[in-house]
Amino acid sequence: MKICFILPHFYPYIGGGEQIFYDMAVGLAERGHEIRVIARNVGETHLGYKKVGKLDVYYCPWVSMFGHPLLRKRDVEEHIKWCDVAHASIFTPAPLVSRLARKYHKPCVLTVHEVRGSKWFWVEGMLRASLFWFYEQYVCRQKFDVYHAVSDATKRDYYKYCGHRNVVCVYNAVNEMDQNIAAKSQLDLHDYFDLSKSEKIFLYYGRPGQTKGIYVYQEAIRLLKKRNVDLTGYKFCFILGAEPVKLRRRFISSIKNYGMDKNVIIRDSLKREDLYHCIEQADFVVVPSITEGFGLSALEACQMGKKIISSTGGALPEVVYGDCLFFENRNGSALADAIQNVIVQKDAAFDQIPERHFPYRGMIDGIENIYKSLV
Repeated sequence: MKICFILPHFYPYIGGGEQIFYDMAVGLAERGHEIRVIARNVGETHLGYKKVGKLDVYYCPWVSMFGHPLLRKRDVEEHIKWCDVAHASIFTPAPLVSRLARKYHKPCVLTVHEVRGSKWFWVEGMLRASLFWFYEQYVCRQKFDVYHAVSDATKRDYYKYCGHRNVVCVYNAVNEMDQNIAAKSQLDLHDYFDLSKSEKIFLYYGRPGQTKGIYVYQEAIRLLKKRNVDLTGYKFCFILGAEPVKLRRRFISSIKNYGMDKNVIIRDSLKREDLYHCIEQADFVVVPSITEGFGLSALEACQMGKKIISSTGGALPEVVYGDCLFFENRNGSALADAIQNVIVQKDAAFDQIPERHFPYRGMIDGIENIYKSLV
C-alpha cells in the first residue's frame, strides 16, 4: 500500500506523538509499504524533501499558531492524490486532509491522541478554554473513515464529547529497539544534575505543558518544604523540553521565587539514547499529568522497571504497571503525601500492579488492519 502521513511535526522533533508516528511509519515500511510523511520543517536542516531511512519525508515551511502548524493545500494535495490511504493526526492537519481525501475519493484515518472536552477548563482560562473546546469539536468531527484512538480512555472521551463514530482503539507501543539504544550512552544522571552518587532522584521528563501537571508537582514540593519533611539526600530533577517556551520560563521562575531551587534542578532535553540511559538510572519517575491520552513516558519507565509515582489522569491507570503509587489527579497535597510516603516507607509505599503488554508488533498490526479494512 501507498500510505501518506500528514502530521503537525515529525522526526527529529521530540515528542511522544512524533515518536509514535516515527515508529509506526518505520514498522509499516519494514513490511513493504510505501510511506510518505508530510510535516512542518524542523529548523533549516530539515526543510524540503529528505530520505529518513526507508521513509520519504517532506518538511514544509508552515507557520504556527499556539504551537500548531497551519498547513498549505499545495504542500499536501499531490501526496493525497498519490496515496492509497491518507492518515492524519490531530489537530490542524485534520480539516484539510478530510477535504482533500473526499475530493480524490481516498480512504482516510484520523489519529486522536486525546479528547479533552470540558477538561480544557482545568488548565486554561475561560476564554482560551472555550476557544480550544470549540476548535477541538471542529477537528474531531471532521469526516474520516476511521478515528484511531490510542487508548480506551481516549475512545471513551471521544464518544462522550464527540458522539459515536467509527472509533478503533489501537494502543501505542514503544519499539523495543528504541530502548536498547540506551546502551550507546555514557551519560551519568548524577553528573548531569551535579549530584553526589548517594543522592536519590525523583525524575520528571517531558514537555512543560499545562496538562503535564508540572505545577501540581511544584505545589507538592512546596507543601513538603512547608511540612518540614526531611528532604536530605533527595532531589527533584527535571529534564524539561524547550517548548512551550513561555511555560518553561514561568516554571523556572516560580521555582526560584518559591525558594525551591536547592531541591529542584532543571536541565534541558537530551538525545533519545541519553534520555533512556538517564531513566534507567533514576530512583523514581514522577508522572503528574492532568490529562493523558496514553502516557508514553510512563510506559517507557515501566518497561525499564522503574518505580512510578503517577496521577490518575486520563489513560495512566490502564497503562502503568509494576511498582506504582497513584495519587488523585490535580491534587498537589495528594502528590506530596505520596512522595512523603516513599521517603518514609521506601519500597513498602508502592503497590504491585501486574505487567501489562503493549507490543510494538501489535501496534503495527492494528494500524495495518485499519488500512486493510479500507482499501
